[in-house]
Amino acid sequence: MTRSEVAFVLIDVLCNPLQNYRRYKGMVMDKELFTYDENYPEDCIGQVYYNPELVGKDKPLLPVVFNIHGGGFVKGDMHYRRSLSKRYASHGYFVVNINYRLSPKYKFPEPLTDCVNAFNYLEKLAEKYNIDIKRVCVTGDSAGAYYATQLVALSANPELTEKLGTPRLTVKPALLVSFCGPYDLVKSISLTKLPFNMVWDIGRCYLDNENFKLKKDFSNIETYPNLDCLSPINWVNDKWCPSFLVMSKKDIFCKGQGELLKEKLDECGVENESFASTKFIDNHCFHLNFWTKISKECFRKVFSFMDIRLK
Repeated sequence: MTRSEVAFVLIDVLCNPLQNYRRYKGMVMDKELFTYDENYPEDCIGQVYYNPELVGKDKPLLPVVFNIHGGGFVKGDMHYRRSLSKRYASHGYFVVNINYRLSPKYKFPEPLTDCVNAFNYLEKLAEKYNIDIKRVCVTGDSAGAYYATQLVALSANPELTEKLGTPRLTVKPALLVSFCGPYDLVKSISLTKLPFNMVWDIGRCYLDNENFKLKKDFSNIETYPNLDCLSPINWVNDKWCPSFLVMSKKDIFCKGQGELLKEKLDECGVENESFASTKFIDNHCFHLNFWTKISKECFRKVFSFMDIRLK
């Protein structure tokens, strides 16, 4: 196990009790997992959450929240986003929470391919549940925010699909809500400083292949094949969907990344809003600390943005 894998396993295990203590009474987590790619039945799975009072043939179609967990590209699991999923469900959304293949076993863009396949699987889920796949908010935290933003980039740029060789999106995101993600991946891994060469370890786990080996000083990052495809910020255009960006001003992992994406959205005239924490204690993915005042304020803003555009 690499050093970054160890670090993110510890983060998940230690944070799990605090980030999943909320039960949200009455919300249903469907115990039956779905598999969206039969070639990888252990990795490519998902689970749904909903309020049973809102689901039924005689009920209106529900808007959808499609959630992608974080974990530094190397770890993480949808299991650690149980309370988050139920929070969305308690607010009247049908929630799809997914896993995807992880690095270092799988490299870019394979995990992104999984996210595309899972997003397209919403069409299958619509055959079983009364959901409206024309009203889908794609969301994620950290690495999950990166993948969520990449899905929007693919939707807004058909040529990116061709360059990456990913499947074509058959469902289009109507909204992006992104929490503390690395949107300019090249700048993020080149400028972020963490002990034990942690950033380099994450980068090599995600990027290294038979044609590329990331140097410890990042001096060869510009030679990465299809470099422009690594960062969704490079693909923002006027076809981009409305977006809400949550960021931490003191973020130890993704400092300044939310600001960069917002600036790009503004340049392209894309409707967007943002929310930022300013204290060091309210750091990376602070929104998952549901008991804090800043998290509660954050979700009030997020739901206000979502509800106006999806309900």
